Amino acid sequence: MEESKSFGTMRRMFGKKDSPGRHRGPVFFGMEAYSIIAVALIIASLGALLNKRFIRVSSESIGLLLGGLVMAVALLIFEQFVPGTVDRILRPVADLNFSVIVLDLLLGFLIFAGAYSSDTRSLSRERMPILVFATIGILISTFVVGFLTKLTLDFVGIEVPLLHCLLFGALISPTDPVAVLAILKGTAVPKSLQADIAGESLLNDGVAVVVFTTIYFIAQSGAGGGAAGIGFSDVAMTFGREVLGGLVLGWIVGWLGIRAIKLAASSNIDVLITVALVMGGYAIAHYLEVSGPLAMVVSGLMISKVFDIAGSSKSEKEHLDVFWEALDSIFNAVLFSLLGLLLLSLSRNDYEGRYLLACLLVIPVVLLSRLISLAFTIPLTSLRKTMGTKKAFLLTWGGLRGGISVALALSLQEEMSKDIIVYLTYGVVVFSVVVQGLTIGKLVTKLGLK
Repeated sequence: MEESKSFGTMRRMFGKKDSPGRHRGPVFFGMEAYSIIAVALIIASLGALLNKRFIRVSSESIGLLLGGLVMAVALLIFEQFVPGTVDRILRPVADLNFSVIVLDLLLGFLIFAGAYSSDTRSLSRERMPILVFATIGILISTFVVGFLTKLTLDFVGIEVPLLHCLLFGALISPTDPVAVLAILKGTAVPKSLQADIAGESLLNDGVAVVVFTTIYFIAQSGAGGGAAGIGFSDVAMTFGREVLGGLVLGWIVGWLGIRAIKLAASSNIDVLITVALVMGGYAIAHYLEVSGPLAMVVSGLMISKVFDIAGSSKSEKEHLDVFWEALDSIFNAVLFSLLGLLLLSLSRNDYEGRYLLACLLVIPVVLLSRLISLAFTIPLTSLRKTMGTKKAFLLTWGGLRGGISVALALSLQEEMSKDIIVYLTYGVVVFSVVVQGLTIGKLVTKLGLK
């Protein structure tokens, strides 16, 4: 009888390049990639101006996405007069590894910037609900979304294995910290609920990537007939190593950053130190195979508190704030502009009519699954005393999905029902960012929760 392989052995057997979010193969950044980023920034700039002058959406992220979509439609119109224009732009975009750009290049900076700019006192007060939502809540949501999606797809006549539906549940369950933190700015959501939503989005991203990776390898090994070789202990050990390892690494990186900033006492050197911490810490997380996003959350929160210490320069804090706010805005612009281009690329593909019906049915499935996960997790926290139906509904509606879900979907292999999962993910993300993002402020007013 063949000896079963352990989960760790299987990871080494599959190789680094097959790991979602752990691409280690050669990444080519020539003039083609440079041109794509340049196009994304140009579209972002024009979209931002378009939003500022005409669309006038208060949220910068939604404005960027809407502006990008308007520019995409303008490109389609322009193509009627100059044929082949869109194809020349979209062909390199289709070949671009969006997953590598988001998961390996942008995510570390965006999550660190989000954690650094967070209200650490509010997060500390809400730490238990945040922790429960980001761990138990993600697991519940993953399985509820997976099973309900399987039923939905069977109903519309699309055959997708349950394991692949669970992959969709894992990648769509986490609330996106980039979208959430950007859209919550300027809303009238109560501070405590803002802390719950923002803190959950920062933590659950790292946890969800671990859950997604685990199911990914089970699906991959199942395709090769080796799924039976993965035991619960292998999965639990891998999950624990990723989560605990990421938290420990983040603490070490944050502690080193605090010591270095105190020694430097210089605004320019502070910027250099934090950039080095993000890039170095994220690279070490990849090498150690622990959660890079969780490491960035912990280190970002620790660095944000260093300036509260007596004797720290206020000008240093302001200088660092301006830098990370600007970097966050630029990377957000790139992310949402690329997302707009990818949506344009997707719209040009020929899909069955059943795909659209499935997407329209899956959107309420995802919302219902989040509500169910909150119904199970809220009683486990102190929020059970104060959380009424209105606040629970706001937490459900405020759980926005974004580019990270798209990146995870695009990292799937073709045999993992990639086409339908990518299509569903795009639909949920667009609805989440545009519809939920645009209406969350009005919902707060209507519910009387200001």
